[in-house]
Amino acid sequence: MNRRAFLRTTGVALGAVALAGLPVRAQGLEGEDLANLEKALQAVLGKGFKDLTPSNVIKLTVPAIAESGANVPAEVEVNLPSNQVKAIHLFADKNPTPHLVAFMPMKALPYYATRVRLAETSAVRAVVETTDGKFLLASASTRVTVGGCG
Repeated sequence: MNRRAFLRTTGVALGAVALAGLPVRAQGLEGEDLANLEKALQAVLGKGFKDLTPSNVIKLTVPAIAESGANVPAEVEVNLPSNQVKAIHLFADKNPTPHLVAFMPMKALPYYATRVRLAETSAVRAVVETTDGKFLLASASTRVTVGGCG
């Protein structure tokens, strides 16, 4: 098969996948544990993973690789007016206690930076609760070389 035929065939296959309507979050992240995350979301927010809307108004910054899970920087910046942000939550899928922190910015900028502990390589989630009742989601993965939770 020549290169042009290969690209045409591959393009058709990729187009079929795109048309199938597979959500971006179905692709999975390294260290993802949706069952553990789901329990934490229900306990903290009363919502499930399916109730979260992936959003590009949230910028979640975590390192791709953390040498120690005991001290991993995490930064969440929300590109919404502060009066529209009720709370910012951080979750780590594979932690024994996945809910890491909740921050209520009130009149402050909707920005939060901290250092968290990660038990192992995990997907990290920022969930932003808006004042109109929406739950927005940003996700990233951090590969941990030495766990930080014991």
